[in-house]
Amino acid sequence: MGRARVWGWAAALREGSTTPWEEWPDDASGEGPAFADELPGAQQLGLLRRLNLAADAAGRRLPPGTSDRVLTAGLTGRGRRDLPVLGDDRPGPFGPRPVDPDALPDGELLRVAAALIADDVAAAADEAVDERSLGERVRTVHRPWVRSFVVVGVQWRADSVRAGLAAEGRPQGGRRPTAYLLADDLGAVLADAWTARAFDQGGPTWPEFLRNSASFGHLPPRADLARMARSAAHKYGADRVTVVLDPTQLASELGVPRLQEPPRLGAHAVDLVRRVGEPLGLLVDHARRPGLLRATLGRRLDGKGGARLTVPPRHAVWLSTMAERTRHDLAAAGYPVLGDLDRLLPGDLPEEPVVPVDAEVLALALGLLLDPVSASQKEGA
Repeated sequence: MGRARVWGWAAALREGSTTPWEEWPDDASGEGPAFADELPGAQQLGLLRRLNLAADAAGRRLPPGTSDRVLTAGLTGRGRRDLPVLGDDRPGPFGPRPVDPDALPDGELLRVAAALIADDVAAAADEAVDERSLGERVRTVHRPWVRSFVVVGVQWRADSVRAGLAAEGRPQGGRRPTAYLLADDLGAVLADAWTARAFDQGGPTWPEFLRNSASFGHLPPRADLARMARSAAHKYGADRVTVVLDPTQLASELGVPRLQEPPRLGAHAVDLVRRVGEPLGLLVDHARRPGLLRATLGRRLDGKGGARLTVPPRHAVWLSTMAERTRHDLAAAGYPVLGDLDRLLPGDLPEEPVVPVDAEVLALALGLLLDPVSASQKEGA
C-alpha cells in the first residue's frame, strides 16, 4: 500500500498540492493510481512541491504542462540518480535508499531544475531572430577612415564592450589596430572570468575555481591579464597594446559616450547559468551555447541573484600576490595605460564573502520555471 500512497501524493502534487510528504495521510493510500510508466523520483517530487509553493505564494498556477515536465525530468551533473520516496514498499536491497523528498538538499532539486531550464533555453534558440534594424546593421559595418582597434581581455566584459561599440558604429578591426586590454581590480577580473566560464562551458563551482588556481600559486588563464597582454603584443606588436583601467578614457578615445557593460549578475545568478550550461551542451551546438545563454538567462537575470561575487578572505594573500605580480609585469613591459595600474590591487576583502548559495540559486530557478525563457522570447521580453 505504500507505493499507492506515493502515487496518491504525486497525483496531488500534479494538481497543485503543497502538502509535505510527511503530512500526506496514510488513509490516502487508495487514491493513487499510476499516471505514468514509472513512479517519479524523490528529486522530481520535491521540486514540484517547491514549485507549487512558489506559484501559490505568487497567487497563480503553474504554466500548462509544467507539472508533467517536472515529474518526468531527468537529472544533471554528478550525484545520486533518481531516489525512491520514503514509504515506497518496492525498493530492493540494492541501490539508493528511500528518502523524504522534502528533506533533500537544494542542490539535488537544482539538478532537475537545471535540465528543465536548459530545455527552455534550447527551445528559445529555435525562436531567436535577428531583430536589429537596417540602420543598426549599417552602423556595424567597419569604416576604413576611423581608428583601427581591437578589444581584448576577460571575455565577459570584452564581448559586451565590443557589441556596444559596434552598435555605436565603431566595430573593431582594421589594419594595424591598437589592442585595448580591459583590466580591473583583480578580484573583479576573477569574478568575470568565472562568469565567462559559466556561460561558455559550466565547469567548477566558484570556490573550486579559486582553489584550483590558488593551490598552485597562479592565475587561471581566463584571468591572467599579463598573459593576455603578451599574447596581444605577439599578435599586434608590443607598441600597439594599451592597458585600460579607466573605461571613460577609452570611451573618449574611441569617440563614444560610454562603454557598454555586461549584464549585472549576482553570485546566485551566475551559478544558475553554470548549472544550466551543462545539460544545454547536450541540446545545442557548443559554439552557440554562450551567445544563447546571454540572450536568454543573461537578459532575464540581469540585476538579479544578489551581490556580485567576492573572493573569500582565505585567498587574500594569494590574490594580493597575483595582483602585485600582474601590476609589475604590465609596468615592466612598458605598455601605455589608460588609468592607474594601482587599480589592479584589491582592497580589503569582506569577512563574509559573497558566494553562491544553493537556496538562493533554487529560488531563481523556480522563477524561471514559472516564467520560462522560451515564453518570454515569444512575448519579446
